[in-house]
Amino acid sequence: MARCLTLFKSPGSAAFLPLTLMRVAFGLFFFASGFNKVFVAANQALMLETITEAGIPFPAFMSVFVASCETVFGLLLAFGLFTRLGALVLLVISLVALFTVGLYHIPSDLNLLTWYSWLLYLPESSYILMCVMLIVQGCGPWGIDRLIAQRCSRQ
Repeated sequence: MARCLTLFKSPGSAAFLPLTLMRVAFGLFFFASGFNKVFVAANQALMLETITEAGIPFPAFMSVFVASCETVFGLLLAFGLFTRLGALVLLVISLVALFTVGLYHIPSDLNLLTWYSWLLYLPESSYILMCVMLIVQGCGPWGIDRLIAQRCSRQ
């Protein structure tokens, strides 16, 4: 029972409304992005090319697997169901994208402060920060996880 609460518990006050708005927008973004990579031929080809160039093993399988994970876990995030798990999966995807593709967009021979500025311009950096926040905070005041936690605490 305590594990149930740990997994699903989330702040419920109205002060956490921005967390919910961010979770829904972020989840829908990943859902749309993944959906397009799974079902739009041009995006499938681009995803396969990106994964192949990044040197990720089994690129044909991984391109479909990663895009499917983005679709499923993005939708779960939007509903606030298994928020922490979804954010963890999307965190891993974002970290892999950052280290295999994103960092190579930063010019070399920069001072540390300029390099850091470039790093934070990369979208993956924002995705990583949002995932960490969702892992720590949960779904916010409106999400299915919160309903499950309330039901678990009554039992």
